[in-house]
Amino acid sequence: MDYSLRPGVKLHIIPTNQFKTTQIVVNLTTKHEKKSSTYRSLLANVLELASMKYPDQNKIAKQMAYLYGARFGTDLEKYGQVHCFRYMLRLPNERYIDADQSLVVAGFDFLKEIIFNPLKNGDQFNKALFIREKNNMIADFKSIKEDRQTHAMQQLVDLYFNNEQATPSYGQLDELKKITNQSLTRYHQKMLAEDQVDIFVLGNVDKEVIIAKASELPFMERTGENLKLFYQQALKDEVLVKTEQANLTQAKYNLAYHFDVNQQSDEKYAAIVFNALLGATPLSKLFVNVREKASLAYYASSNYSPTNQLLTIQTGIDNTNLVKAKKIILQQITDIQAGKFSDLELNSVKKYLVNTFEASLDSPRAILNKAILNALLGRNANQLEWIKKVKDVTKIDVINIAKKLNLQATFLLAGEPDGKN
Repeated sequence: MDYSLRPGVKLHIIPTNQFKTTQIVVNLTTKHEKKSSTYRSLLANVLELASMKYPDQNKIAKQMAYLYGARFGTDLEKYGQVHCFRYMLRLPNERYIDADQSLVVAGFDFLKEIIFNPLKNGDQFNKALFIREKNNMIADFKSIKEDRQTHAMQQLVDLYFNNEQATPSYGQLDELKKITNQSLTRYHQKMLAEDQVDIFVLGNVDKEVIIAKASELPFMERTGENLKLFYQQALKDEVLVKTEQANLTQAKYNLAYHFDVNQQSDEKYAAIVFNALLGATPLSKLFVNVREKASLAYYASSNYSPTNQLLTIQTGIDNTNLVKAKKIILQQITDIQAGKFSDLELNSVKKYLVNTFEASLDSPRAILNKAILNALLGRNANQLEWIKKVKDVTKIDVINIAKKLNLQATFLLAGEPDGKN
């Protein structure tokens, strides 16, 4: 059930008796940019920890205990060309406990306080809180390079996109260093005033109560920019190759493919099945043939991002096996393009996809994530249709969609055999 509370501010109620909790998500969406994503990442840390009424984590924890073990947090998500900032609150459903108050009402009151009354000194965020969280975030950025797998993946997408699309949802260190308390406060005000707002409530709730409390959140009318979700990458004439040396034994070899799939057609289902067959499931070619049978990789998997036409392969390989591993990794794609996979393999990955999808319907967070994406796409997805379309994907469909892959970039993080991981 969707309601327009005012221009640019929508409420989505997802009624269900399936869970003994009520989930409330306030999702703020804007265009994804390097600068703004960094601001939003720092804000997520600052706003989660304190407000004027709850000036420290201890006070917030006490309020969560008062609300019978509620859970609160913030989150960030990037979909193609848009960036989402989320306030998330999980409450016990008051129908299942002997509460002396409406937990949904109290929950919305808590969110209103957190969103609109952050802890400030005068007209800026609390100085000590700002400095601490900025320093913590700088330390987090500096530690990313020590996470070899994350570093290798970021280097690959930097090479592939070479623009703001490569910026992760949490932003970049160079932009973080520029942020001042004053500029962060200004950005917070801008975010509340201009972002597209979608409020989601999942649970066994009273519709009229939800509408009334959601309407009390003082988001003003906003015109909102015309957000474009999907990013289209121009096809490069040559494959970009980059290599780094490091003191490690387990090399990271990652590949990026341009994957031009029509999201308005049934091609999108064939792409999902292809990715599952290639490397996104324990039944996949990369997992079975590269990791298990050939024992050439510590890990080998693929990931498909439909919002920016990108398919990546990530592998961890012993330095001594690099040449063999590269050959067999590429062979898995060639084999699928040539139809060298059995009906049993195809049906097994389709069954795995359907089972995983159905299992996700038992997760409130997964349901909400789907609802948020559908709201951004302006569509109402039919669960039964998704299952049917996946089941209907044929071997020819997978072969044809696999031929749309175009290798665009590779990144190798390699080291000496006697190095340390």
